[in-house]
Amino acid sequence: MSANDQQQLQNLVFSAELNVENENLEQLGPIIKTIYDTDRQEAFLEQLAMFVRKKEGEIERMCNSNYQEFIQSVDQLLKVRQGTVNLKNKIIDLNYDVQKSGKKVASKKKELIQTRRIQKNIDEAVETLQLCLHVLDMANRVNHLVEERKYYSALRTLEELQTVHLRKAIQYEFAKHLQESIPVMQHDVKNAVTKEMKEWLFKVRQVSGEVGKIAMEQMKLRQERWKLKVAKNPDLRSVPVSSPIEMVMNEENEFNIVNNDHVHIDFKPLYQCLHIYEELGKRNEFKSNYEEDRRSQANLVLSQSFTLREGNEKGFEAFLQDIVGFFVVEYVIVHSTQNFRSQTEVDNLWDSVIAKVVKIITESLDECHDPNLFLQIKFSLFTFIQTLEDYGYNVHAFTDLILTVFQRYSDMLKQRFLEDFLQTLLYDDYMPMPISSPAEYEAVVDACWFKEDHRISQGYPRTLPFSQAYPSCCLDIKKFVDQYYTFAEGDSRQFSTVDDIAKQTLDNLLIEHVNGVLTSKLESQNMSQIVQIIINLEYFHDACGELEKLLKSKRSSHRGGQIKLKAAEEFRETSKKAEKRIFELVNSKIDDFLELADYDWVPNSVQAHPSFFLHDMANYLTAVISSTLYNLPMSIKIFIYFNALSHLASSLCNLILSPSVKKINANGVANLEVDVTFLEHFARKLEDPNIADAFLELRQIVTLLQSDNVEEYLDPSTRNRKYSLLKPTDVINLFDK
Repeated sequence: MSANDQQQLQNLVFSAELNVENENLEQLGPIIKTIYDTDRQEAFLEQLAMFVRKKEGEIERMCNSNYQEFIQSVDQLLKVRQGTVNLKNKIIDLNYDVQKSGKKVASKKKELIQTRRIQKNIDEAVETLQLCLHVLDMANRVNHLVEERKYYSALRTLEELQTVHLRKAIQYEFAKHLQESIPVMQHDVKNAVTKEMKEWLFKVRQVSGEVGKIAMEQMKLRQERWKLKVAKNPDLRSVPVSSPIEMVMNEENEFNIVNNDHVHIDFKPLYQCLHIYEELGKRNEFKSNYEEDRRSQANLVLSQSFTLREGNEKGFEAFLQDIVGFFVVEYVIVHSTQNFRSQTEVDNLWDSVIAKVVKIITESLDECHDPNLFLQIKFSLFTFIQTLEDYGYNVHAFTDLILTVFQRYSDMLKQRFLEDFLQTLLYDDYMPMPISSPAEYEAVVDACWFKEDHRISQGYPRTLPFSQAYPSCCLDIKKFVDQYYTFAEGDSRQFSTVDDIAKQTLDNLLIEHVNGVLTSKLESQNMSQIVQIIINLEYFHDACGELEKLLKSKRSSHRGGQIKLKAAEEFRETSKKAEKRIFELVNSKIDDFLELADYDWVPNSVQAHPSFFLHDMANYLTAVISSTLYNLPMSIKIFIYFNALSHLASSLCNLILSPSVKKINANGVANLEVDVTFLEHFARKLEDPNIADAFLELRQIVTLLQSDNVEEYLDPSTRNRKYSLLKPTDVINLFDK
């Protein structure tokens, strides 16, 4: 071993002497490792043996120096040993006595341990039974909660049972069976709450009609209040009920349609059912089932039958009330639940239902032929539409139906008044209307927009220019307009078309039936009747202007622009036809006089007086104008004169130019000149001297035939100045004769 190793070992041994508790293993470890690494184990053992011998020598020297004290210590130990032996013997005796007395205690202890073991088992059994009984009690409580309709508590109890209590008893068979039955019990809860919801739906179906009735009655009250406001402020006439302006001005408090003195709908069953299905994770299933149930109920409402005949309007109103009640409930559900019943789903159901409603009502209207009943139907229908519109439903689908209602009502009114028109016009005497008292006169003025004419005598009895048919028709027309716009009252939206329907119907009445009947009367040979028709037509034409003003004042939509009735032009055209008919009759009479004419175109002398038939004709014209045609306007009478005399002049020209007249001598021309002069003189005495122009062609013929210089006709300037109305062919013909 190296000196270094020896020094380390010595240091280790020295430190061990100083601190026995410290084994200095940390220092010994590296030394031993070094010894083994250098393969010097033998040297180390020798050194260690030397160290041991050294220490033994030190111990022996120490003992030798303290021997006497050691001997004394040994004697003391021996005495102690003897005392110990005596004590041991006493302990053995005492132990025997203790063991003898402890056998009974041990026996009792064993009995106590056994008893405690039994008690523990009993306690565990009792605890287990209590756990099982609690589990069974909770399971039984679920059934009681379902019977008490506490469905959410039942679900919570099932959840607690499944997640807490069953886990403690899952080792038992009944608990396993109960665990497997949890889904079934949840299904039972779902079926129970669904059953209650179905019962609720049935009750809602029963009271929907009452809900709809109350909603429509509330709308009627709003309509009445709005009418009063419109009466005070006519500017509001175009503002409909349910508009923002009306809603702002509505002073009444909000009325709960589904919870009031007459009806109460508790939505708890629906909300509860929805909650239970959500807890079970089956919300979509419930939504689907609910929508299907409500669609079935809607179809049930639509399957109701009713007729729109007199006395059966209650069925129609009940039908509308059921639909309103149905969708009011839907409105409440949409606005009281979250993401359950969307507005889109309800709108889709509304669209499908309303299409069928429109079809049903449209078909049912074919059965109604009573205007008064139709008026009730219209008001019910308008209230129905405004009520649903107030709840946010789209009512544009009713536009065509409303227009159909207006058109049907208009047709019925037209048909009813048509009978009056025909009765009045066909059986009118077509004579000026006699008036016997001021009251009768005022009634006529009120009926037909009549304005006093200065030409009419002021006393009584008096006669008015028109016949009885005119004021009677005017009165019926006013009644038609009033009844139609009474029917249209309450709707001021689309309903520019409503105004158009009124205008078209009136035009049809006036054109097809009033004007048509008067036109058919023109075939008469009675000139007095035709004259009266012309006068009536003039008044009907003027009445059209007043009627246009009336329609404009009644306009429900307050549109701008003018209203023009086509009937006014039709009356004007018929008046012209009547004038032509008078011309025909007068000209026919002129032809009769011409047949009496017996002209001798080559007489031997000149007559001193005009032809007799011309005297008779002039007297006839004067008489007929002053009597039969007296009531005609002066312009028409002048035109009748001109037309009659033009016809006479044309007939005389044709007579001269006729192939039957072979020759004309100077005396014949002179006689013709006498007749022409007579006619000119007669025409100039009439109201319009220009009537004499009707004989210009005749005068030019006479002038040409009596001219000493006939060659002047060949001069264009002279011809255009003196003979402009004569045709060259006729001049040649005259010269030939």
